Amino acid sequence: MLQRFQTIFMAIVAICMGVVANTSLWTKKSSTSNDSVNLNAFTLDIVKGSESTSSTTIYILVAAIIAGLIAIYSISQFQNRKIQMLLGAINSMVIAIVMGFIFYYIFKEGMTAFEPETEGKYGYGFYAGGVALLANMISNRFIRRDENLVRAADRMR
Repeated sequence: MLQRFQTIFMAIVAICMGVVANTSLWTKKSSTSNDSVNLNAFTLDIVKGSESTSSTTIYILVAAIIAGLIAIYSISQFQNRKIQMLLGAINSMVIAIVMGFIFYYIFKEGMTAFEPETEGKYGYGFYAGGVALLANMISNRFIRRDENLVRAADRMR
């Protein structure tokens, strides 16, 4: 049934992965010079004075799209809770990979570009990844609860 709570949380996961793919994840600006770093799902742009470098972060985009598609497919599998639980576990790993890539690019590439003591500002996409992970965990919990209710009802017969 599509009106269950886990459907809402899986939809939140898909929306949050879209936000990760389309918004800024992290920015850092120098307080003394014109240096800046911007991370999104497509590129990591580093500007030092008049010199600009850009490296691709397409791994974040691909993993976010995969996580969103898994969540959408999992919604359509409402008749088979075991497959939904499996898809939820796989999706948790994919979202963790997204967050891992984000942390890698922030702390290994972006922070060390200039002024390591300056932290930077996290964007909406960064927080959306955390919300997606939390919503996926809650969704898995509701699916497991439904499965336990069905098993208990089958024992009563």
